[in-house]
Amino acid sequence: MRKIILHRLLNETRGAVLENGKVTEWLFDIPSDSPGPGSVIKGKVEDILPGMDAAFINIGSEKNGFLYKKELAAFQQDPPQDIPVTSLVAKGQSIIVQVKKEESGSKGAKLTEHLAFPGKYVVFLPYGGYVAVSKKITPEETRNVWREWGKDQLEGREGLIIRTLAEEAPVEEVKEDLARLKSRYSAVLKKAKEIKGTGTLYDESSIYARVSRDFLNDDNTEIIVDSPEDYQQFTSEGNRANIELYQGKENIFSRFNIGKQLERALKPFLWLKNGGSLHIDHTEAMTVIDVNSAKFTGKQGLRDTAVKINLEAAKTIAEQLRQRDIGGIILIDFMDMADEADRQEVLKTLNEALKHDRTITNVLGFTQLGLLEMTRKKTRNPLRDIMFNDCPACQGTGKVKKEEEIAKELEEAVFTRRYDDEEAIIVEIGEWIIPLFCGNNKKRMKQLEKITNKKIFLTPSSLPGFEIRYMGNIEEARLKWKKHVSP
Repeated sequence: MRKIILHRLLNETRGAVLENGKVTEWLFDIPSDSPGPGSVIKGKVEDILPGMDAAFINIGSEKNGFLYKKELAAFQQDPPQDIPVTSLVAKGQSIIVQVKKEESGSKGAKLTEHLAFPGKYVVFLPYGGYVAVSKKITPEETRNVWREWGKDQLEGREGLIIRTLAEEAPVEEVKEDLARLKSRYSAVLKKAKEIKGTGTLYDESSIYARVSRDFLNDDNTEIIVDSPEDYQQFTSEGNRANIELYQGKENIFSRFNIGKQLERALKPFLWLKNGGSLHIDHTEAMTVIDVNSAKFTGKQGLRDTAVKINLEAAKTIAEQLRQRDIGGIILIDFMDMADEADRQEVLKTLNEALKHDRTITNVLGFTQLGLLEMTRKKTRNPLRDIMFNDCPACQGTGKVKKEEEIAKELEEAVFTRRYDDEEAIIVEIGEWIIPLFCGNNKKRMKQLEKITNKKIFLTPSSLPGFEIRYMGNIEEARLKWKKHVSP
């Protein structure tokens, strides 16, 4: 049984996908000025780079998006002659694009004009021009039947990908899924005509949109939320998943032991079940994972030790790639294995474990140096980039927790005390974090005080995080706070 745990506090929702009690994916709904993966946007061509066969697109965020020529709907993959990008787009032109990869660091979002609208059973491609069927649907005769069915549903340049779940669904249900996606595309075109300049036409990056699409109609899924608004939204439409409103006093993440798993997913070092260890190191170009024997000592020689550790590491690495949402090039330095049969066994174990990953992975095999190389499609920023910033003191070689993350931890700490009798709380916190609560006419502070029914006093310090220094009577708290902040 799969569980989806969703926790809402103030203006943000966070969640986790649990399978057998373990977190397999994190879900973050973070307010941002930049569009998330899958968002469809009406943009404007700001500049064209003929030497790069690409264009910069104004998508309404701080950084312009990047659109390669091959991602233009008008570009054919195998043209009889090369077509310059300047013949396909013009500076100042309005264009409808979709985010393939969200912006990261100094890089703008990666865009495409080949729109894709994923549903439960199919993915609708307005300019796809082909029908593809999941390879997991077998035998080949069944795939051919679905392929012919798909062709009958399309017009003009439309395309379609038929997903694995379609195999066991009634055909009418699959057809309804496609009709919904076509209607969504029509709504996008209509909205594009209505708005002037740039603007978001459709956003599927929210937690609600992703959970609704991927899990709401799954009989084997239980969705547990702690917000009455989310509960009402999920139950207002027909679904097969079991929806539950959590009303316990304990934080829902603590109730399901999710907080500790999040802490583990942020550490570069972790232990394996058999005493071995992993060290996950991120660089600008790739992620390198080092496998070590650590505390494990085998009883049948070095070869047996290496194989047992590597097999356990392969399964754990597949879990961590998915949980940490690591993408791009990945190199794994397994313990040395001289026997080719042992390498193949580890390779097979890794591939089997990666089958549970909904993100596309490609295992290329071992290099001549004995490193295993693979790739994982990168669409979202990894978990560490969501939670941490580069350390300014060590020129980015280390990581420090984001101010926003510390602010959220403070909100959680105060929220868990909402049923306590004390009227007020004094919190000592890094002075650079205080503006997050006291700016914008103290809007955030007022929200927190309202939902916790407590008066909150913040005192500045040089702490990297925060400490609750006092809980009690409002007047006494006020006197202590004034004494601390007065010059």
